[in-house]
Amino acid sequence: MKMNSALFLIGVAALFGLATATEVRSCPKSKAKALGAGDVTISNCPKNKCILKRNTEASIVMKIRPERDFNELTSDIQGIILEVPLPFPGYYGTSACPHIYDASGENKVGCPLKAGETYTYKNSFKILPVYPTVSLEIHWGLGDKQGDAACFQIPAKIKA
Repeated sequence: MKMNSALFLIGVAALFGLATATEVRSCPKSKAKALGAGDVTISNCPKNKCILKRNTEASIVMKIRPERDFNELTSDIQGIILEVPLPFPGYYGTSACPHIYDASGENKVGCPLKAGETYTYKNSFKILPVYPTVSLEIHWGLGDKQGDAACFQIPAKIKA
């Protein structure tokens, strides 16, 4: 019985370890309000650097509270290598609306987004085998032509 309890506690600890908030930085050119501690959780990014393994999938959960109304939301997801932004194929420029949930993250609400209300963005992304093994900065923005609803950057490393 003690062994089962110990295994259960280890499993719970591992689960909570996967759900640890990720420390992110504001995007330099974005006027969106900076995301605070606990606003972003990315799998394999326990603190402030993501280790992304090729042929795997990472997930993201982000709390956003837009400062103005947004009818549509577009993804601006790029890898910045040696200060050169490179769009993530299949994610850059796509609609973020299918990934918008209410504040609890349980009910899909889509777009439009109302100013001052809290929403949860949930998505996953594949680390393709064609991605080079390299250190980079990930830029993750959600917005429209007038600006961002949310944006962050974080250092990452893609591994084989």
